[in-house]
Amino acid sequence: MSRSQKLTALAMTVLTGIALYLFFAVKYRYHLHFQEQYQLFEWTGKYFARVVALPGGLADWAGRCITQFFYYAPLGAVLMALLLCAVQGLSLAVCRHKTLLFHALALIPVFLLTAFFCDENALVGAAVALCLSLGVAALCLKIGKDRLRHWIEVLLVPVMYMACGPLAAVYVLIVAIREAATCGAKALPVIAAFLVLAVLCPLIASRIFPYLPGRFLQGIHYYRYHNILPGLLWGAALSSVLLVLVSCFKARQTDAGWLPGTAAFVVIAALGAFLVLRAADASKEEWMRYDFMVRMQMWNRIMMTADAKNPDNPKTVSCLNLALAKTGRMANHQFDYFQNGPEGLFPSFVRDFTNPVSTGEVFWHLGMINTAQRYAFEAQEAIPDFQKSARFYQRLVETSIVNGDLAVARKYLKPLQHTLFYRGWANETLSLLDEGDIFAQRPELARARDLRLKEHDFLFSDTEMDSMLGLLKVENPSNSLALDYLMAWCLLRKDLDRFVECISMVDAPTMPKVYQEALLLRWVLTHNDFNGLPPYIAPAYAERISRFIADSQAGKSPEQIQRTYGDTYWFYYYYRYRSRQE
Repeated sequence: MSRSQKLTALAMTVLTGIALYLFFAVKYRYHLHFQEQYQLFEWTGKYFARVVALPGGLADWAGRCITQFFYYAPLGAVLMALLLCAVQGLSLAVCRHKTLLFHALALIPVFLLTAFFCDENALVGAAVALCLSLGVAALCLKIGKDRLRHWIEVLLVPVMYMACGPLAAVYVLIVAIREAATCGAKALPVIAAFLVLAVLCPLIASRIFPYLPGRFLQGIHYYRYHNILPGLLWGAALSSVLLVLVSCFKARQTDAGWLPGTAAFVVIAALGAFLVLRAADASKEEWMRYDFMVRMQMWNRIMMTADAKNPDNPKTVSCLNLALAKTGRMANHQFDYFQNGPEGLFPSFVRDFTNPVSTGEVFWHLGMINTAQRYAFEAQEAIPDFQKSARFYQRLVETSIVNGDLAVARKYLKPLQHTLFYRGWANETLSLLDEGDIFAQRPELARARDLRLKEHDFLFSDTEMDSMLGLLKVENPSNSLALDYLMAWCLLRKDLDRFVECISMVDAPTMPKVYQEALLLRWVLTHNDFNGLPPYIAPAYAERISRFIADSQAGKSPEQIQRTYGDTYWFYYYYRYRSRQE
């Protein structure tokens, strides 16, 4: 290539890398945090040996090593961009010819892999395995002596299978294609040996390792769920092989010029961007964003995010309601935002690794320590690829300390001591446990200890949350969060009678807005006029509910009613969640 073409090829890679970085750093950064919290990477020889012992283990270990840096999303975005750009460079390295056109075509597997990683269950080890297969193939092809190269290539087949898993097929096919193109009929015995070993490796592995035979053909650690074949990943691998095959059709390197390569880059980049944006899941990214902010206790940022875009998913609404309660705004502003019933306070428990996470945070802040512990444990045990979670280990340490199970807490702290980003917290916690002043130095643990029930006990029931929240408030009158949730639980279930029973627990200089609206609604439902209205209900609210009733009876559409009264409990009561009583 000419100097200008080389600069153009470099610009292609640089622009792609910048676009990938911006995608993961801006649009998909919380997917990176999500990936990081579902593993516990330990810098120990024992951990390394346990991971690499399985087919594809080396790639999996390297992928987990990269994933731990997703703790800081900008750094994770840099690593993802570099890893995906490496796929382009290595795909080009194994091609017979390296014109500007092939520089552009080598971006096809990059965009397919990026779309693959839009799935939150795609694991980084898959991209590492593809890079290893391409890189080792490129190194082998540089060996000049045919006999030595053939021996090395054949002997590496089982090694590559153990290192990369079934994506070692990329190595086998690329080397076979290049040998056929270079040596012709002389390479047939070598190609036959490749294919025989490629078939034998998964068959032998199925006899040694305790996995179903199909797992050795689709990969053990490419995707979090084992019963799903990651089509985009294998599409990326196939495109790399086809690129080599196409490059071998050309008898000699011919320079097609600057225009075809640039035009191909523009077309591939446009189609790739369309594919990636179509694969990106904005709703899941929104929930992951809220969950991350709850984890980091960014309550004001949650409010700012909700003000910019009102969330409507039960899990995101539960995060918003927790932020409302933590900032003291729930009693006045809860119905300024979309509410979808009690699910918006406590999403229903589902035995998977995502649903209990945010709900467990709610129970932790309420002081329901045992329930928070159970949710963290259940979520960790439900991780489909059987990894552990540093985030859940931290929560299990905290709940164990609050419950006085210090031996259990120490057990969970030991693995955290071998991590990169949790080591400091684990060491400090162990030191405080040894010194005996953990609650003096960790006010959040002291608060949880004070809020937890000590004189009462109950069997957890998600249909009797009002009773459990009431016990929390009665036993610890300072637990304002429990009171907020108790009142909100009654309101969201449209149980106004129970709400009135609990209103005596409210001790405030002025009755909060939401409570006034609820009391006024019950008054309207049980009285014919406003005579005798309690003095703590402002006249302005009585006038507004009168207009609300008039507009509703006038036959205005729900959309019209929402524009005027969407921030009231009345609109929720009549136009939102349908309670069981209804």
